[in-house]
Amino acid sequence: MVWQWICPQRLIALILLVFSGHSWAIITLHDHTSPLSIGNQIEILQDASGRLSFDDIKNANAFEPSQASRPAFGFSSSVYWIRFRLASLSSNPDWYLQIRYPLLDFVDFYYPSLDQPGTYLHTKAGDMVLPPAGKRTHTYLQFPLINDTKVRTYYLRIETESSVIIDLQILNAQQLAEQTIREQYFQGAYFGLMSVMALYNFFVFLVIRDRSYLYYTGFIASTALFQIALHGYAGVHFWPQSIWWNNISNLFAACLSVAFCGKFAQNFIQLKRYHRRLDQSLTWLSLTAFVISGLSLFLHYQLVVTLISLTGLAVVSISIVAAVFALRKGSRPAGFYLVAWLVLLVFAIIHILCILGIFPSYPALENSVQIGGAVEAILLSMGLADRINTLQREALSASNSANKIKDEFMSTITHELLTPVNGIKLSLDLLQQKSRPEEERQLLKTAAESSTHLQNLIESMYNFVELRRGNARIRQEPVDLKSLLTSVYNYFESINNNASLQLHFNWDDSLPDTIITDEKKLTSIIVELTKNAFAFTQEGYISIAAEQVSAATPLFRIRISDSGEGISREKLKHIFGAFQRGGNSHLPVHGGLGIGLTMANDILKLMGSRLDIQSEVNVGTTVSFTLPIQVPENNDPAHLVSDTHLASDTHLASNKGND
Repeated sequence: MVWQWICPQRLIALILLVFSGHSWAIITLHDHTSPLSIGNQIEILQDASGRLSFDDIKNANAFEPSQASRPAFGFSSSVYWIRFRLASLSSNPDWYLQIRYPLLDFVDFYYPSLDQPGTYLHTKAGDMVLPPAGKRTHTYLQFPLINDTKVRTYYLRIETESSVIIDLQILNAQQLAEQTIREQYFQGAYFGLMSVMALYNFFVFLVIRDRSYLYYTGFIASTALFQIALHGYAGVHFWPQSIWWNNISNLFAACLSVAFCGKFAQNFIQLKRYHRRLDQSLTWLSLTAFVISGLSLFLHYQLVVTLISLTGLAVVSISIVAAVFALRKGSRPAGFYLVAWLVLLVFAIIHILCILGIFPSYPALENSVQIGGAVEAILLSMGLADRINTLQREALSASNSANKIKDEFMSTITHELLTPVNGIKLSLDLLQQKSRPEEERQLLKTAAESSTHLQNLIESMYNFVELRRGNARIRQEPVDLKSLLTSVYNYFESINNNASLQLHFNWDDSLPDTIITDEKKLTSIIVELTKNAFAFTQEGYISIAAEQVSAATPLFRIRISDSGEGISREKLKHIFGAFQRGGNSHLPVHGGLGIGLTMANDILKLMGSRLDIQSEVNVGTTVSFTLPIQVPENNDPAHLVSDTHLASDTHLASNKGND
C-alpha cells in the first residue's frame, strides 16, 4: 500500500519539476542513477573582488549556466560561486556531492535547513581546512545531500591558489563505497609498482654506482609522490594533520620531478657525447628546477607553478629534441627514451579526450596518465638495463682492441730483443771456448747463464703473446712417450743437488710406447709442471707418472706429484691467471714470469683437456691432465694438422723458477 502511494506522489513531483518555471536545470535522482557528473547542470558566478557574501549572491541573477562537464578557469584570484537545484525520487536515503579535485584550498558548502525552512546551513572544507576530526579521512571532499522530492537549491563557494577546476559528482553511499575501494586498489597498485621500481633502481645504483640509476630513482619517487598528492592520497595516508605541507607537497614533488627528469635524460642518453650545448642547457634547467623546489616552500603558489611549468616544458622539449638528435647518431638509449615519452604522451591524450567527453568515462581511462607513467617507468628501466649491456659490450670491445694492440707490441718488442740477446749469447759461447784464467772463465760462465735465462724469459713472453693471438699450430706426429718421460726424469735427476729430495718415475705397462701427439708441446708442459714442483719442494719427493685412465677409456693421464708447501684455496681460484704464482706468501719469492701454468693449461684446452690441480698447504700438490691415446698406423710420418691453433714452442726446462 505504501509503494502504491509513493509511486503516484513521485510521478506528480516529476511532472511538476519538468514544468517548473525556473530558468536553470534541475538535477533529478532516481534509484537507477549511476554516479552523475553535474558540470553541465550547474550555474557559476565569478566574484572578481572576492567580497560577495552568501546573502549577496543567494538571489543574484548574475549566475551563468556552465558550458563544460568539468569547468576549469586556470589560476585565478577570483572567488567562484556554484549553484545547482536537486530533487530526489530515489528510495536510497544517502546521496553525496563529491568534489573530485582535492587541491582546492577553501570550499564552503551551503545547503537548506530542514528545521528552519528558507535558511541555509554552512560547512567548510578544503585542503587548507582541517576537518573537525583533526585529520583527513577522505581523498575527495564529500558533502551529504538531502533526499527529498522537493526541489532544493545548493551553493558552493570556491577560493584557491591552485588551478580552479570544478569537478562535481553526485552518487549514493553504495556507489561511493565501491568507487573508493576501486580507486584505492588502483592507487595502491600504482604506488606499489612505482615504489618497487624506485627501490630496484636505487639498489642497482648502490651496486654499480651509475648515476643514471640514482637520477631515475629520484624521478620515479618524485613523480609518484606528485600523483598521490594530486589525488589526495598523500594527505590522507602520509600527513593527514598537516595543512601547510598538504597544500604544497604536490608542487614540491613536481619541481623535483622536473629536475630529476633533466638530469636523468643527460646521463641516460649520454648527451655530452652527442650535443654539448643541449647537455649544458639541461644542466642549467635541472639546477633551476632544484632551486625552484626549495623556493616553493616560501614563494606564492601561483608564481611557483608558473616557473616550474615553464621550466618543465623546456626540460621535456629539450630532452626529446636531444633524444632525436642522439638517435640519429646511433644511440640505443635515445630510442628507449623516445618510446617511453611517446607512450606517456598517448596516455595523456587519452586522458584529455576523456575530460572533453569524447571518450567514455571509464576508471582506467580516467587514470590513463598514471598508467602511462607506470608504463614509462618500466620502459625506461628496460632502457637502463639495455644501456648497461651496451656499455659492457663497448668496454669489452675497447678492451679487446687494447689487448690486440698490446699483444702486437709485445710480439714486436720480444722479437726485436731476441736478436741482440742471441748475439750476446753467441759471443759469450765463443769467448768460453778460448783458454782463459779461472776467474775470467767463471765470470764468462755466469754471464752465459744469465744471457740464457734472459733469452728464455723473452722467448716465454713471445710464445705467450703468440698463444694469445692464436698464431701457433699443433703438430701430430709419432712420439715415444716412455722415452720422452724418461728423458724429463733423467734431466731433473741430473740437476737435483738436494739429498733430501727424491725423484720418482712410474710407468703403466699397459700404455703403448708410441702415440700420436705434438712432442715439443707435450714436453714443454711436462717440464713446466716438474719445474714448478722442484721450485716449491725442499724435501720429500717429486713423482712423474703415466697411466691409462681405464681399460675401457682410450685416455692416458700424466701426473706430477710432490710433497712441497702446497697451494692455498684462495690462490687456487686464480692459479691459471696470467702472471700468477702459487706457493705461500711467507716463503721466498721464486723467479719466473708467472705465465707457465697459463700457457700449459691453454695448450691443453686446445687439445681437448685441461690441468687438474689438487693441493693442500704443507702437504703437497698433484697436477694432472689426460689426453687421448692415438696409436700410429704403419709408422705414418709426422703430419701437420691444418687450422689447429696452439701456443708456439716454449723453452721451459732452462727457465728456472715458478711460472
